[in-house]
Amino acid sequence: MTLFNFPKPIQLTLLILLILVATFFRFWQIGDYVVFLGDEGRDMIVMREIFTQGHLPFLGPTASVGGFYLGPIYYWMAAPFLWAWRFDPVGPSYMIAIFGVLTVLLLYKFLKETAGFWPAILASSLYAIAPLVVRYSRSSWNPNPLPFFSLLMIYLIYLGVTRKKILYFLAAGASFGIAIQLHYLATILIAIFGLIVITSSNFKRWPVIFLIYLLGSIITFSPFLIFEIRHGFPNFKTILEFVTRGSTVGYQTKSYSWLISNGGNIFLEWITGLKGTIITRLAFWILTFSGLFGLVKHWKNYEKRLIFSIAVIWFLGGLAGLRFYKGQVHDYYFGFLFPAPFLLAGLVFSTFWYNLFYRLSVVIVTILALIYFSVNGFYKTPPNRLINQTETVADFIIQKSNEEQFNFALISEHNSDHAYRYFLEFKGYRPVDLETMITNQLLVVCESQQCAPLGNPIWEIAGFGRGEIAGEWELPNIGIKVFKLTHWSGAPNPAGKPAIKGS
Repeated sequence: MTLFNFPKPIQLTLLILLILVATFFRFWQIGDYVVFLGDEGRDMIVMREIFTQGHLPFLGPTASVGGFYLGPIYYWMAAPFLWAWRFDPVGPSYMIAIFGVLTVLLLYKFLKETAGFWPAILASSLYAIAPLVVRYSRSSWNPNPLPFFSLLMIYLIYLGVTRKKILYFLAAGASFGIAIQLHYLATILIAIFGLIVITSSNFKRWPVIFLIYLLGSIITFSPFLIFEIRHGFPNFKTILEFVTRGSTVGYQTKSYSWLISNGGNIFLEWITGLKGTIITRLAFWILTFSGLFGLVKHWKNYEKRLIFSIAVIWFLGGLAGLRFYKGQVHDYYFGFLFPAPFLLAGLVFSTFWYNLFYRLSVVIVTILALIYFSVNGFYKTPPNRLINQTETVADFIIQKSNEEQFNFALISEHNSDHAYRYFLEFKGYRPVDLETMITNQLLVVCESQQCAPLGNPIWEIAGFGRGEIAGEWELPNIGIKVFKLTHWSGAPNPAGKPAIKGS
């Protein structure tokens, strides 16, 4: 057995170890670390109503900016996991973790077929425990499955081009139809698909490939498309207005070289957790120039040229595509690109793998990176236990309501009340909406440093009418206050009537 030339049983052992590591980083104490705030609570309410009220949504979550909605595919995928976990909000997070492990395996499979075992195992290991990747592989949120479907689309395009089977493009389109419902920046994948097809296939096949890809996209995108057609395209109009309006945030430069290099550095900083060092800048330029070198070196080898062109187009083209986004760029916006630098890294590893010194250097650097990623893993911070905390607050509210009807409000700087409402509804104590009826009591949860419910201008408090504090409590070890407000005796009691906004 020569150096790095391990027999298949040992290779299988390393693959199993990779799967176990990826699984550990995604599943260990997942319930204690799950983010469960207003957005997640809203999603759980919608998904629970699929089973409790038979309401199948054709609209998904709202986009983080712009005031429009995504498609419903995330709700459709995650709802069965919520049901399987008996409506425990941790259920959909297990789905996300499964997609995270599958992404590691798909990346390994892709690289194993195109670059060999060692480049595949090394690059996939880096992806398996990269801090940002792991962070978004452990919690229920609509953008979090995007890396899997983006990678799946790219892999299916590769198979379609190399095997010349049109059904692969149909499946690639279906993957894109799902991806675009997870986050609208996945739209950039359309351009990436087009560039790959144009640069790698005969132009006579272009019309058929594009039509089949479009058909696959329409199939999985159809639920949202049906809603838009039936309601006069409200979201399409809002999206068009958003992308055409001016903006003073986001990327303003017209220099694509600066955009790609700066965006690439920021991306790698987020992925690795290495901030403000020259390491990520060096890594970006090494990846870029080595990828281009590999493309030139293998130009006469069709399959090698194809896979290098795919990786370069996906990585650099994805960064360039962010030029057209008008808003502020957050780390999860790169979700459609998460596997791209690791795919390119695996290919770069394979380019010089024949050199023993290079092999040793790559293995040493990979081991050092893995150590750094491990030391800075999610477990470095204590668990938030937000699900348990939210349920505890909900139980306290039920207790203080004396199990009678109540209105509900949340005072918070950065959160909405849906997470609390989810548990209140689940336990059979759904708060009465003010527009339906003003009750005799208003329970207020305060997450802010300054808690002053009397005279607070938020609708859920103002609509209750002039009140007085009948009770005030601070929950130990949580730092959250709960107030009970009743109607002020010096004014007519509005209880039993609906509150009217604007009055």
